[in-house]
Formats: sequence, C-alpha cells, structure tokens
Amino acid sequence: MRRGFAASFLAVLTMFGGGAAARADNFAGGDREFLTLQSENDLFANLTNTDRHYTNGLQAAWLSRPQTDLPVWLTDFSSPPVYSLLFPTGNFDKKSHRIGVALGHAIFTPDDTQTTAYQPSERPYAAWLHMTFSLQSVRASSVTGEAWQDQWKLDLGVVGPAAQGEFVQNNWHKLIGAEEANGWRWQIQDEIGVNLSFERAWRSSTFDTPRVAGLQTDFIPYTIVSLGNVQTYAGLGGTLRLGFSLPDDFGPTRVYPGVGGAEWFEPSAEGCNCYVFAGFEGRAVGRDITLDGNTFRDSPSIDKRHFVYDAKLGAVFIVWDTRISFTHVFRSREYEGQPKPDQFGSVAVNFAF
Repeated sequence: MRRGFAASFLAVLTMFGGGAAARADNFAGGDREFLTLQSENDLFANLTNTDRHYTNGLQAAWLSRPQTDLPVWLTDFSSPPVYSLLFPTGNFDKKSHRIGVALGHAIFTPDDTQTTAYQPSERPYAAWLHMTFSLQSVRASSVTGEAWQDQWKLDLGVVGPAAQGEFVQNNWHKLIGAEEANGWRWQIQDEIGVNLSFERAWRSSTFDTPRVAGLQTDFIPYTIVSLGNVQTYAGLGGTLRLGFSLPDDFGPTRVYPGVGGAEWFEPSAEGCNCYVFAGFEGRAVGRDITLDGNTFRDSPSIDKRHFVYDAKLGAVFIVWDTRISFTHVFRSREYEGQPKPDQFGSVAVNFAF
C-alpha cells in the first residue's frame, strides 16, 4: 500500500511537471538525484544496549534531479509570500527545484522497559510510521554567493500498534540477543498522522565567519514551522562548520525531527572532502503526540515541556559520489519529571547518481 501511495504521488508530480530534469552545472548538487539511508539510535551515543525515550529512528529517502517543468503555482508556493516578508529571499539568478519521497520510522519507550506495569510518570511507548513527500528549492546568487534553501514536507502515516513499534524493536532485540521490551501493551493507540512543515536555511555573507587555524568556517542558520496532530512547533537553529574546503551545501540531515541540512550534497571531484560541525536548535512545542497521547481519545500521556533544545557535534566525509555523516545529539529534557537529558547518535549515508 505504501509503495502504491508513493508511486501515485510521483505520478501526479510527473503529470504536472513532465518529469523533466534540468541540465544544471554543479549548483545545488547539479544534475543528480540522491538516495539517503539513515539510522538514529541511543546505542550510537552511549555504546550500551539501553532503550530510553527516543530510542530508534530509521529513514530511507529519495530526492529527484532538478525539475524544470513544475507548474508555476508550485514553484511560487515553494517560497511562501508571508514568510518572505519576514525573511526576504532577494533576487537570485540561480534556482533549483526538486521533489522527494521518504519512508521513516521512529520508536519511543520509557526508561524501564522490563516492567509489564503501566508507568504514569514515564514517557509512553509509541511508534510513528510515515511517508514524507517534499518540495525542495534552492535559490542562489552567482554574484554574492548567497543561497537560500526552502523545504516543504508533508508527513502522512500512523502512530500506535499499526506503526509496528513492538514488532520492530523486539524482533531486533531477539536478533542481537538483547532483552525484549515488555510494556508495549501501554503504547498510545492507533491514529492517522498528518503533518506539514516548512523550513528555510541560509548561506549568506551576513553570517561570515573567520578562518580558524587556516581552515574555512561558515555558519548556516535555519528556521522551521511544523503543524499537525503529530508535531506542532516552531524552531530556530544553526550549524557551524569547519574544514579545509567546505562544500556549497547545507550539511547533513536528521531523522527525528528532521530539521537542518538536506539530502543533496556537492560530490567531491578529488578524493575526500571532510569537515566537522557543531550546532544548536531550540523549539517551542505546542503538540507532540508521543508525549501528549492520542488526539481524540484517552491514551497514555505525560506532561511535556514546551521549550526544548538540541545541541549537536559531528563529522562529514564526502568521498566522490558518497557522503557519510555522524552526528552526536544532546537533547534537553522533554517532559516534566524526566530524570536527565538524552543523547543519541545519527548515521547517514547519501549516494549521488
């Protein structure tokens, strides 16, 4: 069913846009399409077999070649007029529009996964299975080098038993010889999830940074607004990069919540192009179904914190047509009574072809 839905979506976009690809130079990834495989897990950060809170995220994503025949209303929509009043896009002579689709899965558990009893003061068990349909636009100036990236993402999926969190977690634990989680009977219930988000990232001389020990640096700020019954929040963040020769992209991606970065990148023409990065992001949260519980019926829930943040450190290796990235994320407490902040790791491999 999911494959059929994805095929239908792409068929509609092809009908509107003609499926044509732009013959671009190396701007915004050039005339390439991209495949991304990504995994997030607390195991990558703690090096121990623990499961707590956001414990696992998986995503496979495809991003098209630049599209030249998308309808005007869609390319106009790619840069919202109201949003542009606050953050003007300027006059750019280089533009690229891409479409994408992804399949994602996220699992959440309480601290104690061995008890079979209900834990009212702990984060509920939850899983979120969804497809994400995206419209990504990059606008740049060949004169100033300034660039803006806008991303619209529509998530359609399900939370609850239908998301198969228990199946995925416990069968994986059987495979690696770890203890099973015993409290999945207390997970939030089935609910269709619909979420729409818009994200804008900048590369601008306004945020020029000096060289450090002879290495290039840059700073990429971004904003995001997300609305839906799964996640409603507004966020502001930025990424500082340090390397010998920084690529003209926006850095690596994340799974949950998927903000900052992009699936496309600039392939390296000569061996390995490597850099390290650090970043920070704050979010004002109106709704998180994995904490608040179901929208229209009673379910396990916990009192969430309305202001949360992530801090991150990582490294990127671009080897010809492949980008490999690792991100270590420090996440603040997300609910009242949470004993300590969380940490998890994110590993992503992107292929350009």
